[in-house]
Amino acid sequence: MTAKIAVLADLGQDLYHAGDEAMGHAAADELLARGFEVLLLSRNPEQTQRLFGAGAAATLPFPWPPAEREAYLKSIREHLSGTAPLPAGDPALTLIAELQKCDGVVIAGGGNLNSRYGWLLHERAALVAVARSLGKPVVISGQTLGPQLTGVDAGILADMFEAANLCSVRERSSAELCRRLGVRAVSGLDDASFLAFGGGTAGKDAGKEASGLNLPETGYVAVTVAPHSGNPENFHELLGAQLDALHARTGLATVFLPHFGVGTEDSCDRETHARIAACMSSPRRQLPVLPARDVAAVTAGASLVATTRYHPAVFALSSAVPVAALTKDNYSGARLAGVMANWGLADFVVPLPALSDGTLAEALAETWQRREEISAHLEELQPSRRAWFAQWWDGVAAVLSGSKDASAAVDELAPARALRAAGPWHAAVQEIAAGFHGRSAVAAQTDVEEDRLRSYAVQRDRELEALQAEHQRLLNSRTVKAALSAHRLYAKILRR
Repeated sequence: MTAKIAVLADLGQDLYHAGDEAMGHAAADELLARGFEVLLLSRNPEQTQRLFGAGAAATLPFPWPPAEREAYLKSIREHLSGTAPLPAGDPALTLIAELQKCDGVVIAGGGNLNSRYGWLLHERAALVAVARSLGKPVVISGQTLGPQLTGVDAGILADMFEAANLCSVRERSSAELCRRLGVRAVSGLDDASFLAFGGGTAGKDAGKEASGLNLPETGYVAVTVAPHSGNPENFHELLGAQLDALHARTGLATVFLPHFGVGTEDSCDRETHARIAACMSSPRRQLPVLPARDVAAVTAGASLVATTRYHPAVFALSSAVPVAALTKDNYSGARLAGVMANWGLADFVVPLPALSDGTLAEALAETWQRREEISAHLEELQPSRRAWFAQWWDGVAAVLSGSKDASAAVDELAPARALRAAGPWHAAVQEIAAGFHGRSAVAAQTDVEEDRLRSYAVQRDRELEALQAEHQRLLNSRTVKAALSAHRLYAKILRR
């Protein structure tokens, strides 16, 4: 009998997110290739079943406010321990019933185990708690941890990793956080690192046939920029000018490749791309939001990738395409520096202030000038990265099949030889980055702590309002009014 594995990724969101879907596709691919049946947990099971061609069921949504999500996780844990049953019709009961029919759980990769997206952290913590209460093995794969965590969320994260049978993280900073929390995880790669493209194409030819897009035969620069990526008021003008300067060097058109949004609607990434494109004079083209496999293929077919998002770097690096990354804050900095370091290109990550002083243009220029050297460097690393990736999923399969020593068979990802930036711009980047990311980290940690405090204040105010309303209801009741009237009459008699 084929074992059925429940897979949780951020699938079926209202706005399609190519990177999140890609990690779900990749996890499903690897499990199916090893003989498992897959049940995908999704916010839109019908959509996910259509896109993946696999079984799907509803995941367990958590409320966004910290006070509410902490309370809901507590109630689920109490139900599992038998101390306080959940109310009839609670969605957690449906999830428990689904997992009873499964043989194991895989939490696919992502950057959501933090307080910034705490409802996703709690969703995953609840899934682990349910699975372990049912005696099912759990694997947590390819995660970024933090960097922002409240004290409560850090404890929840540590409990998750302790309960799981096998865990991996996708950058050094996450491995260091594991050590501080006292939990074990293997250092490795993002789950979508070697996602299979649609149509069977690969390498530099991969993008040409994706969805019949008719991309330039002579090559192109793939650019992905997330909304709110810039604090400077003239962010779009600055980036547009530096992409024009890159075109003057390369002769290649800019292809804007959105990762987040809805089809051809000008929202999210597409809206940002339109604003940048309006500031440019060089050839450029805006693509719609494509399915994840096509996004990976178009990225792999580029001559150069410039991005503020994470997965364009993932798809490019594993296809030996040079990348220059721009980080907007400590969160994106930790992830982009991590994935670039896994391939020895951490020097080619620049912080947001580098846009204003032209340093990004210099980084792009060096990336292009050294493109053959960079591609050769990435190709040299591919065999070891592919070997680790296969070993990881073999280890996952062993855990899900009941092997007790599977974690010992998964090695740490070998560090990559660093390809150092040669231009003087890099010294400026290092100086800027330390202060920028440090300040960003403090601001982000303050935000998540204040968000938690506000949520408890709102909850307290609601409880007080409810008590006041109940008090007023009692005062207005006939019984209380009669009692008060009798009390006043009695008091009056006593005074006489």
